Amino acid sequence: MKFTKLSALALACACALSCVSCEKNSASENNSSSVVIGENSIGEIVTPEEGAEDYELGEYRVSGRGTKLYFGDDTIPDELMLALENYFLTLQNEDFEGYKNTIYPDYAERYDKYLREQYSGTMEGSDEYTLKNSFDTQCANLKNMLIDILTYESESEQEFTGDYKITRIRAERPVLTEGETEKSRLENFFSYLNEIFGIDYQELVTSDTDNIEFITFFVIVEGEDGNEHKIIDAMDILFVEKDGKYYTFG
Repeated sequence: MKFTKLSALALACACALSCVSCEKNSASENNSSSVVIGENSIGEIVTPEEGAEDYELGEYRVSGRGTKLYFGDDTIPDELMLALENYFLTLQNEDFEGYKNTIYPDYAERYDKYLREQYSGTMEGSDEYTLKNSFDTQCANLKNMLIDILTYESESEQEFTGDYKITRIRAERPVLTEGETEKSRLENFFSYLNEIFGIDYQELVTSDTDNIEFITFFVIVEGEDGNEHKIIDAMDILFVEKDGKYYTFG
């Protein structure tokens, strides 16, 4: 499989991956296939050999589902990384039931109600607009992102479906801008939910959960052309931890 060139930003971010502690155990890429891991676990660190196509992306670990996971920060728990992977796999596989298990239950219930009240009757051929419609839109948006990339790069007039397979996910702690704090970023995220739900939703979530995590993530996929493409570049996502499980907000 060919590996298309990533942008300078991706390579710059990848450089940080090579700066993880040398005290950690690593394995060469040639030995990665010998690591046996469960579906919901992550293997040992793999260091690509110099000269390999993905050498500049740095060290990674392989999940039980075969995704190469890049930890841009040692403080990101394995469980959080797996939750991020699982969330995007439900979008890749168009698995709505699985998707519902990845998002915060109270949010799913409130947001579904909000969508039904605000958008039902606005879609042609559908009386109701629900969380399922929102999920379908997210799935379609990811495919459309890839279609745009493939169409731009293609020298032919081929029509693409946008089908893809997630190959790599990177996560790191967000970089705060000047004057920004973790508190202000959190308040900014919840301001929209506070408004549409008509309550102090940030307070509700904070009191109901054990921990709140902000991360910045990147997603690379293999497209139908057999090449890898970055379809998400440095976007933020919020997770909450409750009873040992991480949930996001769709």
